[in-house]
Amino acid sequence: MISIKKYQLKKDAEGRYHVKSCEIIPCPVCGGLLIVIGIRERGIIDSRGEKRILIIRRLRCKGCYAIHHELPEVIVPYKRHCAMTIEKIVTGKSEDVPCETRTIHHIRAWWASHKLYFKSILASLQEKYAVDFPEEPAPKEIVRAVVNANLWPHTRTVYLTG
Repeated sequence: MISIKKYQLKKDAEGRYHVKSCEIIPCPVCGGLLIVIGIRERGIIDSRGEKRILIIRRLRCKGCYAIHHELPEVIVPYKRHCAMTIEKIVTGKSEDVPCETRTIHHIRAWWASHKLYFKSILASLQEKYAVDFPEEPAPKEIVRAVVNANLWPHTRTVYLTG
């Protein structure tokens, strides 16, 4: 996965939004050049509670052959709600979010269980690359840094059959 900050959205005849990146990000695994190998649909619930379909690009690294999906910063990996909604929930401003109470509790619990991991990664990146992050960075910035460092915790489980 790669999180992009500069992009354009173009709506097609079917009501889907194509994400067109305006920046070049190297492979987070090896730093190699990424080439487009296809597209895929990604559903998201925006801050008004409306479902949107985004068309995101699939990229392959020419160096290590890893496949990445180019996610606009409005998407938090493996989450259905947009980054703005998730940010409101984790910062305690969830009065006007388009979520059920149970979903709000799930998102808060997810953030609480991952926050220390994310902050540790930011501290490591700060030391490794000599960059300064704010004292309390926005959740959106934390997500972008962790994704682009290729350290996002995956939720998929591989089952092996005997």
